[in-house]
Amino acid sequence: MTPLKFSLVSVVLIFASLQSIAQEKRYYVVVGAFRSKDNASRFTASAAKNSFEAHYALRASRSLYYVYILDTDIKKDAFNLLIKTKVETIYKDAWVFIGKLETGEPAQEAIKEMPKEQPGQPVIEVPPVQEPIKEPVIETPKVDSSALVKKELPKPVEVKKPLGKPFYFKAMSKEGKELTGTVHVQEAKNATQFQLVKLGDVTYLETPKNTRGEYTVTAQVPGYKQSSISFPYNDNSFEKGKDNENVVTLTLEKASRGDYIDFNNVHFITNSSLLKPESQDELDGLVTLMKENLKYKIKIYGHCNGTRERDATTLGTGTNFFAVDPTLNKRGKISSKELSLARAETVKAYLVQQGIDASRISTKGEGGKVPLYPEGGSLGQYNDRVEIEFTKN
Repeated sequence: MTPLKFSLVSVVLIFASLQSIAQEKRYYVVVGAFRSKDNASRFTASAAKNSFEAHYALRASRSLYYVYILDTDIKKDAFNLLIKTKVETIYKDAWVFIGKLETGEPAQEAIKEMPKEQPGQPVIEVPPVQEPIKEPVIETPKVDSSALVKKELPKPVEVKKPLGKPFYFKAMSKEGKELTGTVHVQEAKNATQFQLVKLGDVTYLETPKNTRGEYTVTAQVPGYKQSSISFPYNDNSFEKGKDNENVVTLTLEKASRGDYIDFNNVHFITNSSLLKPESQDELDGLVTLMKENLKYKIKIYGHCNGTRERDATTLGTGTNFFAVDPTLNKRGKISSKELSLARAETVKAYLVQQGIDASRISTKGEGGKVPLYPEGGSLGQYNDRVEIEFTKN
């Protein structure tokens, strides 16, 4: 093969490979996630009754069945539907999953029961009959065993069982949806040390050292109020999982209020009112919704993690909402209330730049007085956020 032909073939192969990767990237608008396939099927059927073309499919890496109402390769379409779904339907917790799920299954009207066996007519499964395989007879020459060198077989590697008992921590919404996130496991509510465990994973806990013989587990899931429970380590009434692990379940309440919606991916650069680049997709979905529904008016609430004063960067005269521009941005010491208002104003300025009439948007800075999580906790960063209240006139 000549160098030119080889080069052309390489280009074609690289292009085909890139095209294949692009085709694998899908955008799903997800309205529920379940560990049980039956629960996913029922939730899919329920979504179908609400006039959605719903399907469910397995996300193998998390062992979760995702119920989705859109599967597309067009990112803009996914985020437009996401915001519309959060605002206009009961699925306020919807999100966009970017990746590839296994083949989806549509909603089923009902799960049909298998016909019952008739008495006196047992069902007997008969394995297929196979002809016996005739193996050729091979003469093995005799070998002087004294001439053989004995080889020691490698010793099997001993797998040590973890100390303690296995526990599976599960967080459920009041609507019956299993949630993803993390839990803090510690021996007292005010303990300085804790073990961080992912919801849905099995972890082993040793006997607690406190006299009560208890552990305290605190669930932290974005969008939900923090919840804690204590449980006796040696309680025999635990629900059992598939591998006989002890299942500890917490039920969580939504943290958002009334007709508010919160965003999944609208985040701010630390100590600033400038948005991170990944925020643009959801904000563009909001722009599309407001252009389609001219009667909608919104109020943007800005929030901060904590109430302390800080050195912060605000938009100033800049028009780049998704990166810091030292020449145009303003920097100085401001209160948390001022910073939270500046965040709401940044979002408003972006919406106005995209063609939304400023008279349809009002703003308010809440400072750090409405936290979702403890300021110094592992999820304290989620207190830096904006929430949108919709007025439908």
